[in-house]
Amino acid sequence: MHRQLFEKFYNETIEKIAIQVVNDNKNFTYNPNLDGVYEEYLNQRTALRYLVKSNSLNNKDKSSFLLDGHKIAACITCSLIKVRIIVSTRVNDTEENMYSLDKSNRLNEQVAVLSGLSCLLAYMIEDKEHLYSCKSSDSAIALIFPETKYEKRSTYLDSLVRGLYYSNLLSNINPLLLSHIYFMIEEYHRKCVELEEIKG
Repeated sequence: MHRQLFEKFYNETIEKIAIQVVNDNKNFTYNPNLDGVYEEYLNQRTALRYLVKSNSLNNKDKSSFLLDGHKIAACITCSLIKVRIIVSTRVNDTEENMYSLDKSNRLNEQVAVLSGLSCLLAYMIEDKEHLYSCKSSDSAIALIFPETKYEKRSTYLDSLVRGLYYSNLLSNINPLLLSHIYFMIEEYHRKCVELEEIKG
């Protein structure tokens, strides 16, 4: 994704998601940082291209260095996790029922995952087969996620956000692994829609 397209995506998607997340959570603010996020995106993209290149059986094939939609979405997600655009306005979080600094970190992961999924949807729209379900319309696509064992306590999306938060705390986010997760989300959605169409 070149700079102009990235800037458009940032302004029309990432910023809107960040503002909505901040509006839903008191004592947090959104710090715009297009340049920082784009620079980190380039870092993630370069690292991922290197991984893809080193794992390629045919290094002479230039097309093997191109990143698909899942990998681009993963790079965007990783860049937003690294560049913290949601920050706490509270220095001391000691009052009962107030948000902790952990929550601030999870809000960044939430913005990152929602932005990555929005990017994934943009790529999915190019292939309309098994894209829409009875739960969605042509103008608003709602991804279908797997159910968790304890759906009332934690949805699949919640689990993914929390998993990325702890991965970032403990070591690092692997964009290649995340791209596989996005691939599986897309495949799960399309299979669910396909089953709905068969049941008709």
